[in-house]
Amino acid sequence: MKKQIELCKVRPGEIFELDGERFARLPYEDAEAILVVLEDALPEDCPFEGDDAEREAHNNFDGSTLESRMNAWLRGHSTLFKNTVAKPVDLTTLDGMRDYGMPILLIHPLTVMEYQRFRPFVPLATRAWWTATGWTTASSPYSVTSHAYLVSTGGTLNYSYVRVPIFAPRPALYLQSKILVSIETEEQEKSLKDYPSVELLDELRRREEK
Repeated sequence: MKKQIELCKVRPGEIFELDGERFARLPYEDAEAILVVLEDALPEDCPFEGDDAEREAHNNFDGSTLESRMNAWLRGHSTLFKNTVAKPVDLTTLDGMRDYGMPILLIHPLTVMEYQRFRPFVPLATRAWWTATGWTTASSPYSVTSHAYLVSTGGTLNYSYVRVPIFAPRPALYLQSKILVSIETEEQEKSLKDYPSVELLDELRRREEK
């Protein structure tokens, strides 16, 4: 059984549906938007950066093939697109270089830092997926800009050459906190004593705000 509630009332880690897609709500929000991640990776693999021989392989998500693929997916979902809030994304590479800055983006894969922070709330995916984090930049001692990090199906981190097209996109985005989304509920509503203490506070808040 499904019911509609405001996104801000969805519990961290809880799965909800919007525009035909399923997302996990992550425990990060501001005054206007909440960070969410697609419950599973997208079904089609793609390289982090394309195999155009005229372009140098690079691990900057901003302007990458991966970003283009994810933007196309978002624009194919009109409700998602109109309720997505552009936010800065920290593209610091794993060795701490900040060359790629914090571009304001509509959609991105989770960065390694975001994945580390929110891992308990991120469901395992059925396919390995790219993060938005590169290994090093041209300013690094090794100057290797052709590798980026990914998350395996078991949840571990690894890295790969950016032109390898065997890992999937997994969109993360900020959605307006007051939009209505669908969640699964029990056919017979539980009494308050059936909730663990942490969930009890959320359930009380939900009922008070009806």
